Amino acid sequence: MGFRRSSHAVWECKYHIVWSTKYRKRVLRSEVICRYCSGQLRRSASEHGINILSLEVDIDHIHLYLEVPPQRSISSAVGLLKSLSARRLFKKFPHLRKIYWGGKLWEGSYFVRAVGSGVTSEMVESYIKNHSEKAQESQQMNLFKDSSET
Repeated sequence: MGFRRSSHAVWECKYHIVWSTKYRKRVLRSEVICRYCSGQLRRSASEHGINILSLEVDIDHIHLYLEVPPQRSISSAVGLLKSLSARRLFKKFPHLRKIYWGGKLWEGSYFVRAVGSGVTSEMVESYIKNHSEKAQESQQMNLFKDSSET
């Protein structure tokens, strides 16, 4: 997909995120609940400028590969997706309230890893360590060249 642009930034902020249901209960096993959950995550993301590239709803956890604009923190994006999806799932499937009488569908924690396209952490570290004002432009062009421009 390449770089995204906004009025004040050129960015590519992609993340792999995983979170689980509270107590790892297998409440997402129904195909109807899985489809609804997936749809609500996509809807919530779209409403808030988050782009879901890939999504899997498993019986007790969620996997997401998404792009988050740089003006939004990853923790706020995850919190938003978790809270809106839980609220909508509880409303659509009231039996979940009996299982989660405390009102929390998701665990408080999550896994996140930044994902890049061809730029490794070693490349960035080397670039920062070895750059100079004179060589900076050519190195930056090689390090952050947009794959869609070739």
